[in-house]
Amino acid sequence: MYVLIRAIAGIALRWYYRDIHVEGLDRIPRRRPLLLVVNHPNALVDALLVGWVVPRRVLITAKSTIFANPIANVLLRFLGVLPLRRSKDESPGQRTDPTRNRGTFEAVHRALSRRGTVLIFPEGITHDEPSLAPLKTGAARFALHARDAGDTPGLTVVPIGLTFERKDAPRTRVLVQIGEPIAMDTWRTAAAGSPAEALTAEIETRLRAVTFNYPTVDDATLAVRLASVITALFEDVPSIGVVDRRLGEEAAIARRIEQLTLRLPFADAGLRAEADELVARLEAVQQLATSHGVLIEDVGISLRPLRAIRFAAREGWLLAIGGPMALWGRLNHWLPFRAAHLIALRSVDSAADPAMRTLVAGAAFVLLTYLAQTAVVGAIWGPLVALGYLVSLPIAADINFYLSDRFTRAVYRGRAFVRFRRDPRLHQQLVDDLARLRTDVLAFDRELGDRTVATGT
Repeated sequence: MYVLIRAIAGIALRWYYRDIHVEGLDRIPRRRPLLLVVNHPNALVDALLVGWVVPRRVLITAKSTIFANPIANVLLRFLGVLPLRRSKDESPGQRTDPTRNRGTFEAVHRALSRRGTVLIFPEGITHDEPSLAPLKTGAARFALHARDAGDTPGLTVVPIGLTFERKDAPRTRVLVQIGEPIAMDTWRTAAAGSPAEALTAEIETRLRAVTFNYPTVDDATLAVRLASVITALFEDVPSIGVVDRRLGEEAAIARRIEQLTLRLPFADAGLRAEADELVARLEAVQQLATSHGVLIEDVGISLRPLRAIRFAAREGWLLAIGGPMALWGRLNHWLPFRAAHLIALRSVDSAADPAMRTLVAGAAFVLLTYLAQTAVVGAIWGPLVALGYLVSLPIAADINFYLSDRFTRAVYRGRAFVRFRRDPRLHQQLVDDLARLRTDVLAFDRELGDRTVATGT
C-alpha cells in the first residue's frame, strides 16, 4: 500500500508542479536509522514530497488534531501515520499530560531500532511565514531518546529544506535540499542547558542553511525577484527544450542577498546608496523586458534567420508528433482537473490550501474517472483494449504537461526573436544594460563582503 500511495503521490506532484529539483540526495545514508527534520510551509504536500524524494520507506508523524476527522483517522492510521499531541492541542484549562506521546515515542523508537526512517516537522505547525517558526524540542527528544537507548547505532538526523516558487500555483517549481546530517553517535553538547535544547538549536542552524528566512513577506518577495533577475544575468541562453532553470540556482542567490541584506546596515552610507541604486537598476531592466513581452534569459539568443528556421522546424515537428497525444491527455483529464481546481479554491484560509486540496481531490477524481472510462471501454471493446486505454491515460497526461510547458517557452523565445529583429535598438540596450549589471553586481558583492569583514560584522 505504501508503494502504491507513493507512486500516486509522485504522479500527482509531477502533474501539479512543473519541476521538482533535489539537491544533496547523497547525504541520505542507505542503511542507517534516520530522523528526517523538515520545514513545514505546505501542509500535506510537504510529507508527500519527502516520501516521494527519499528512497526509503518513511514513517510520518502528524499533529493529533488531524485525526479528529473520522475518515482521516482511518486512512492515516491505515498508512501508519503517528499522531503527535502538542500542548496547544489540549483543551483550555486542561493540565498537560507529560506522557501523552508515550505511544508515539515508543513507535518511533521501534522504527529507528530497525534502521527505519521517521519524518517529523519540528516547527509543529504549517504556516505561510517567510522564515522558520521556532522549533519545538520533540525532534531532539526523539533522537536523544533513541540514541541513549543504545539500540540505534548510526542514528542520523537529516535536515531537509523545502522551497516553493509559489506553493499555491500549479506548474511552478519546487526545490528540495538535503542539509548537513547530524551523526548522533558522535554528537555531544558543549552548551549550557538541556541536551534537547542544544540539539534543537543545532537542528535549527542546519535547517536555516537550506531554507529561506526573511523578516517580512515583502523582504522575501523582493529577494526572490532580484535573485531571478541576477540568475538570468549570469546564465547562458537555455538550450532548446529546456523549459526553465532549476530553482536551486535562484535559491542560492536569494540566500546570498539575505546575507548581504543583514550586513548592509553596518556598511557606510555610500555603499547603502549603491545598493539602492543597484536594486533600482535590476528592477528597471526587468520591467523593460517585461513591457516588451520578452524574458531576460532570451536576450542572448541568436538572431540569425537560419537558427530561427531550425528552431521553428524542431518545435513544429515535435508539436506535430506529440500534439495529438497531448490533446488526448488534455481532453481525458479536463473534467477531473477542473473539479479538483474548483474544490481547491473554496474558502482558502492559507496559501497551502490550494495545492493540498488539488492534489488530494485531483488524485481521487482522476482515479474515479480512469475506472469509469476503462469500464466503459472494456464493456464495448473487451479487456485488452480497456487495458491499453488505461495505460495510455497517464502517459498522455505527461505528454500534455511536457508539451504545454515547452510550447509556452517556445512562444516566449519566438516572440523575443521577432521583437529583437524588429527593434535592434531595444536588443542592444538590453545587451548593454545586462553587461553593465553583471560587472556591477559582482563588484558590489565583493565590496560589501570586504567592508563587513573589515568591520567584524
